[in-house]
Amino acid sequence: MRELEIEKVKVGALRSPLIMPFTISSGSHKILENVYLEITLKNGIKGFGEAPIASHITGESFSKTAENLKKFAVKTKGYSLSNYLRVIIKAEEELENNRAALFALQTAVCDAFCKSLKIPMWKFYGNKPKKVQTDITVVIGDEKTAFDFTQKMRKKGFKVFKIKVGSDFDSDIKRVLAVSKASQRSEIYLDANCAYSAKEALSFLSELGKKGVCPTVVEQPVKKEDLDGLKEVSRKSKSVVLADESAYSLNDAVRIIDKKAASGINIKLTKLGLLRAAEIRRLALSRGLKLMIGQMMESQLATFAALHFSLGSGGFDFLDLDTPYFLAGGIMSYPKNIMSSDGFYDMSSVKEGVGAQPKKR
Repeated sequence: MRELEIEKVKVGALRSPLIMPFTISSGSHKILENVYLEITLKNGIKGFGEAPIASHITGESFSKTAENLKKFAVKTKGYSLSNYLRVIIKAEEELENNRAALFALQTAVCDAFCKSLKIPMWKFYGNKPKKVQTDITVVIGDEKTAFDFTQKMRKKGFKVFKIKVGSDFDSDIKRVLAVSKASQRSEIYLDANCAYSAKEALSFLSELGKKGVCPTVVEQPVKKEDLDGLKEVSRKSKSVVLADESAYSLNDAVRIIDKKAASGINIKLTKLGLLRAAEIRRLALSRGLKLMIGQMMESQLATFAALHFSLGSGGFDFLDLDTPYFLAGGIMSYPKNIMSSDGFYDMSSVKEGVGAQPKKR
């Protein structure tokens, strides 16, 4: 099927200011600066993918990701998407050490393939989509900013608040209590991004408990290599404890599952790629673990790809796909009824492919 052959590839930059710095315990995003890939088939169909850059977490850089993505994408010219798995698996091999580039390539291939079939990407994975609401992140900062931001987002309709912690014990306690008050006791998640020891994490949760606050989810409380500490927090906490940084690969996830080190896993396509993410999902569900679908700093392009994957595959308990709500610039074209201001996504509006593409400049 020559009409499905990849004829052209293009790599470019996605840049957008943020409404505020996205600060966590390990670093900060002041702007979104990601790489995008556009592939064009012989029949004119285009596929798009995004490589989210989070150097302070993954160590991947914008320049190297763009270079690696272009180098591999050029090799795919002449490949037919009638055998799309060949391209996806080849990418797994050659982009093993640059997962953001891997995710972009695989998304672009799936986008183009689904468009050739005239189906939305969620249908590629299987299940029907449903309307879902993301949490919203309260970044590290001062107590008043946390209170005001939470109050503002609650009025918009957000119901779950994910609080970044790990900078300072006392100020973090005050921020969590401020968010709890401003949200009128809405559901709360905590994310320490590896900042604590097991003892510190449990002490933090104990102090919150004395104030009547019990987070539904505690994400990556300890260093990524500290599976014993992760297991201790998971065993002694009333919260669902999720592994994130500890689950950077399929082997990592297998170790977490075998050791029963966490209550669940945060699956991020940008750190795993599609095939590893699908396998971790399968293994985790087979052992009764909870699942979160998460992301780095991503535009609607990568976010929608994660939504298609999670809704189409099923089995995800927690949705953490809020970074498009932090973008101050409109850099993507997509059907406007997909996203609403209260954090809801409705992927049934997507007719073909992923449903988003970079705006022409």
